[in-house]
Parts: sequence; structure tokens; C-alpha cells
Amino acid sequence: MRIAIIGAGLAGLTLAEKLSGSHTVTVFEKARGPGGRMSTRRASPFGFDHGAQYFTAQSPEFQAFLDTLNADERIAPWPNDITLSEGAKVSSNQKWVAQPGMNAICKHLARDLDLRTQTQIQALIQARDLWELETDTGERIGPFDWVVSSAPSVQTAALMPSNFCHHEALSKVRMQGCFALMLGFDSPQAFDWQAIKSAGGPVGWMAVDSEKPGRTTACSVLIQSSNAWAEAHLEDDPEDVKAVLRAAGSALAGTDLSVATHQVLHRWRYASTPVPAGQPFLLDADLRLAACGDWCLGSKVEAAFESAVALAQKFQSMSKA
Repeated sequence: MRIAIIGAGLAGLTLAEKLSGSHTVTVFEKARGPGGRMSTRRASPFGFDHGAQYFTAQSPEFQAFLDTLNADERIAPWPNDITLSEGAKVSSNQKWVAQPGMNAICKHLARDLDLRTQTQIQALIQARDLWELETDTGERIGPFDWVVSSAPSVQTAALMPSNFCHHEALSKVRMQGCFALMLGFDSPQAFDWQAIKSAGGPVGWMAVDSEKPGRTTACSVLIQSSNAWAEAHLEDDPEDVKAVLRAAGSALAGTDLSVATHQVLHRWRYASTPVPAGQPFLLDADLRLAACGDWCLGSKVEAAFESAVALAQKFQSMSKA
């Protein structure tokens, strides 16, 4: 079968990698490279993991995936210690990061795939029993037997035709935003912490990204807002958001972070999922449309992987039927 997958984050690429051996798979990504919310932003000499900060494993299958990556030195344990502030809690599970940047895993998965970057899909057009994809430039690509969206739930709902049988499930998913403030310093900073997790207030997480394993960048600090604060301020002036996060981050760090010479803000409109779909994937066999992603099961990196694996297994079982 010819399968189009929209989105080159972990879910989309995991699905593509598992299906590519028996199907013709094409992945479409609107950004310049793979990664999605596991992206890495580089602004020489600085580097930031401005999306997912780390990941843990609970399922045997995801742990096996991480074991393979660890054997190839594509991931490493981090952080050694998290400073907790204002009643924050963190799981005791082993935490991992990709190296040399969080997007390394997605780059690895995409290495042998047909990946079309800087290609934004804005519509699905049905032609008999097949599908064509329409880009934001008006180009039509196809045909495909199946189309899978691994985009956030709201974007997936906008792409799917009105007769897609899972619109009700999509409408019940709730995702929250997040701001990421990237700070680069011209000189080394004597921070006495690797990462800080906070509960309450504008900041939810801070990390010295340049001290993560495999990094060779100049001093780079990442501040992420809490999801609750971001939801209340998503449309605020970016300079106001930067000022609030700088001040709150400085208070948590015990040092003035405003001296950073590189200060860039990124807004994630869809970052976490307090109310997931509650099922590993959505599939309409009549229309030959499907969706997967972390938002199906939760907010974590592992949820994205598990969603994709479950959908891949469904495709494989349908092929055998």
C-alpha cells in the first residue's frame, strides 16, 4: 500500500519506520527537519532542546527501543539531579536525553525514509478510493491508499473530512500550550544546578542544556513555562512573556539571567495533553484514514511511541487479513 504520514515527530517516524519494509511510505513535515516536539534549536554557538526535555520508559517495548539507542550511544542518562521548587514532584524513573540533541532520535528514524520537509499539508482530497494531499502552495501529491495524521489533535481534526468517524473523540482531547525561552551566554556561568522543576508560578522547568551529555555548545539555558500559565497568556506580547519568564527564572536560579546575550522565545500551542483520547490510535477503515500521536494516550515521549507501534500493528494485521 501507499501510505502518507503527516508529521515527522516521534509518532509519525516510528510508524513510518515500522511500515516502510512492507509498504511505500512517504512522510510530510512542515518544518525544516524532523523532530516535532523533540526538536533542537541551534543558534551558533548555542543549542537548545526547546521541546521535550527528557523521557522515561515504563513499557518493555519502549525500554527495548531505548536499550538499542543506548547501545549505539544515541541517548544518555540525564539529569543526575533535579532541584524541586514550590512543592514540585518528579518521578524516580531513569531519565534520558538524546545526544547530541533531542532531535537525534527522529533524525535516526528518518535516515532511510522518504521524508518531504518544508511541506505543509492543508487538505485531503478524495479521488474514488484514493487520497491526494494538497499543500499550502496548492500542489497536489498522491495518490495514496491511506493517510495518517500524527499532528496534534486540533490540527488533525481540521485536516480530516467531516465524515471521518472519530471527530467526536478528537473533540474531547484537550491540549495545552507552553512557552520556551532560550538564553545563551557569552561567558561560562557558575550554575549550581542542572535542572529545576517548579510548581506554581510562570516557570515549570529550567535546564542548563549545554551541560547535557554530548553537547558542545556555549552556555545555553532553557526556561519552559508551566502549561497553566501558558494557557492564560498564549496571545500575550512575546516581549512581555520573555520578561516574566526571565524574572521568574532568575528568582528560581538565584542569579540574573537577563545578562544572556541570546534571548529567543518559542510558543508551543500544543505541548501537553491533560485529556487524551484514551485509545492508542484512531482509524476509519471505510475512509482509509487514521491518526496517532502522544495525545492519544497522554503527553509523554513514550506515549507517542506506543501510539505509533499500536497503529503499525493494526496495519500489519489488516495486511494479513
